[in-house]
Amino acid sequence: MKKRLVFIMSILMMFLAIGCTQDKEAVITMGFVPMRDGDKLIESVEPLTEILSEELGMKVEGFTATNYVGVIEGLGSGQVDFGFIPPFAYVLANQESGAEVILTAINKSGEAKYRTQFLVRENSDIESFEDIKGKKVAFVDPSSTSGYLFPGAYLIEQGIDLEKDIEYIYSGGHDKSLQLLLNGDVDVAVTFVDVRERYEEEFPNAKDETKILGYTDYIPNISVTVRGDMDQELKDRIQEALLKIADTDEAGELLKELFNMYGFAKATDEDYDVIRKTAKTMNVDLTEGM
Repeated sequence: MKKRLVFIMSILMMFLAIGCTQDKEAVITMGFVPMRDGDKLIESVEPLTEILSEELGMKVEGFTATNYVGVIEGLGSGQVDFGFIPPFAYVLANQESGAEVILTAINKSGEAKYRTQFLVRENSDIESFEDIKGKKVAFVDPSSTSGYLFPGAYLIEQGIDLEKDIEYIYSGGHDKSLQLLLNGDVDVAVTFVDVRERYEEEFPNAKDETKILGYTDYIPNISVTVRGDMDQELKDRIQEALLKIADTDEAGELLKELFNMYGFAKATDEDYDVIRKTAKTMNVDLTEGM
């Protein structure tokens, strides 16, 4: 009997050891939407994933998609477990795969919202939104909230037909839109506020050479979104880990440097209903998915 008990205990200890090993070897993937050159971002997020790995007790790897849709698809396929994505991208991910928002970013002013600015060159003859007709506009990406959805809806509200009254392109990044404007390749650039400060090192003369024509309505900040089939315990762990590390000096500085984030606030799906409303103005049918 004693030998049998020792044998059973040995088996139990073996399974516990296997379980512990599996937990240590568990890997979750954190997805990012590029805000600057993709290769630079991949290199620079590693310290953040290391901090988060330590806090969660499991390995966190970074995944940088070439565009917003890449992270959305990653959340749907399971390639990405959670990610930092813009509000419109969240709504698409929620519609497509049931992805769930758990946090929204806080900006420098302590707010969980932001706006798009319309930039023109300082010497431009564009003085009002009416003057944009016949001009060339740089949007960021068709899935970008601040880079397309909200500014596009705002222009429509100003009486501008996007397909008839202007010519537009997608630059692929807020910094790239600014660069196109400075180069004279476009007449108007839509960017987050204030892209000229965010990329002052890259474009030191941007503030002198450009001016702000106006702003859109407020937009919910970048979301932290988890895949739809994630269990509640892991969702809670990720949420609490991000809230905790954002208050530390090291991770806090990394978040500011990488994403201009100054912390997080808990968020719910209802916070993003304004995105769905704006999508209707832009004739975006979310029921069709990606």
